[in-house]
Amino acid sequence: MAASVPKNVSPLIRAGRWSLLLAGLVYGRMHHNTLKKREEHVRQGEIDRVTQETIDSLAEKKIKADQSMVDLAIAAGVDPNKARMKQLEEETKSLQAHPAKPASSSKHH
Repeated sequence: MAASVPKNVSPLIRAGRWSLLLAGLVYGRMHHNTLKKREEHVRQGEIDRVTQETIDSLAEKKIKADQSMVDLAIAAGVDPNKARMKQLEEETKSLQAHPAKPASSSKHH
């Protein structure tokens, strides 16, 4: 079999092919940018949702831990309110005994 010789393609068809290729590239770029912006909004919403869930989870764990400490204090026969007041009084006395030093000025006149 003899190899067939390629036919010359009409310049109009060549120009049409190149035009459609370039139009497809431009369309693809624009569509990609549109989808990218949309996905950024979706992703930011998901980040906000996960962050809020984490904050809620940590708050719930703190509440459970505090309740566990109260239950433990009651089981040990200690009044949790009096123990907390005693702790606050000790902190107040400690702060009064060692007041914070005022910041000294290093400027000399």
